[in-house]
Parts: sequence; structure tokens; C-alpha cells
Amino acid sequence: MADPNLVLDITDKNEIVMISKNRQTKLARLDPETKTIYWKDADTQASFRKSVGAFLEVQKIPVTTILMEGQKPDVVPPTAPKEPTQHFMQGDCTPAWVEWCEKWKPIQFQNEFGVYLTPLAEGEKEPANPRDRWMRADVIRTDSRPIEETHGGEYLATRFKMKNQIIARRKTHITFEKKEIFMGDKPVDQVIPYEDPYTPKKLEQMEKRGEIEVVYRRHAAASAGAQF
Repeated sequence: MADPNLVLDITDKNEIVMISKNRQTKLARLDPETKTIYWKDADTQASFRKSVGAFLEVQKIPVTTILMEGQKPDVVPPTAPKEPTQHFMQGDCTPAWVEWCEKWKPIQFQNEFGVYLTPLAEGEKEPANPRDRWMRADVIRTDSRPIEETHGGEYLATRFKMKNQIIARRKTHITFEKKEIFMGDKPVDQVIPYEDPYTPKKLEQMEKRGEIEVVYRRHAAASAGAQF
């Protein structure tokens, strides 16, 4: 969701900036002629994509191409099929458009959905095919949908695994989030590791820093349920 409290502006150099305490932070750059936005980097895009998108919509500034600074746009061959129309509700997650974009506009696809990239080795150049750097892994997902005959009274949930899928910040039918990476067949393997904020060592460190004052320490009988 876009942050309604975020103050954005466009400079006379067509730079999109965030204004905070009379300071300007550059987020992206616009090229009105080609309707292209050049993001500062992928992390900036991930953090401000929705807010900037809402801002540009209010300003009625159309953007059709998404690039990072230094990137060159895709070159779609004339033999490519016509770009599918995006569904008015599904938008850029329309399955036909997502698949077309992955095949014919890999840079746009990479930027649109925030595909994670594998790091380059020292001295290694960017590959000619951008897909060669896309992070891939086996994934697991649950699809839940109402059963038509029951008119929404019952749902059918399908848990499935897929191999060597694209890992990205945004989820579509062919991109998966990092939390969907398959960790093992046992249910316990899928559980996020429990993080205890109050281990004895952490409490001791907090006490030394003066963050807490210990009232007492004593052994107590075990009890069920959460501690807080």
C-alpha cells in the first residue's frame, strides 16, 4: 500500500524525489518522451514502487517502461506476437501478459516483478541473456478457491510444489516470493524458526547497556502458553 504521508515531487530535471525535513532524496528519473522511469536501484524500487505509482497516477504521467539506471530497454523482435491486453482487475499480473513479458521483455519483467539476481563473480560481466542471473529455486504454494457448486460455501485448497521457479519480490503465477522456497517435506521444515528476544544472554546484554533493571531472578515451575 502506498504511504499517504510520503511527500513526493518532480524536479525540473524530471527527477522523482522524496522530501523530508527540507531534504530531497532522489528515487527515480523520468523520460517523458519514451514514458520510461529509471529507478535509482532495485531496493529503492521495492520500497517506493507503490507510492511513486500512485503519485504518477495522480499527476497523470504515464509510464510504460521500467528500467534501473544504466539498463538498456528490451528490443522486441518484429516477429513477436502482439502484446496481450492487461485485464482491468488483474493488471500487470494478467497471466497472458506476464508470460508474454517474460518471453519477449525480460528486462521489463525483471524490473516489474523485482526478480532477485544471483551475484556476479569478481570481474564477471553481465550475461547477454538477463534470465541467466535470475534467482531460481524449488517452491511450494497453496491455492485456495471456492467450489462453484457450493456458491462459496466450501473451498478447495491445493498444496503443490514446483521446481526451478523464478524468485521475485512480487508474486504471480510464475514468480514466487522467498518465503515460498521449498524447505522440506515435513511440516516442521516449513515453520519459520522461532526467535527468542529474551534469552538469558540477551537480557544480560540489555542489563549491561542500562536498558532494563532486573527486579529478581529465580527458578519457577514450567507453565503452558505464551510468555507475553
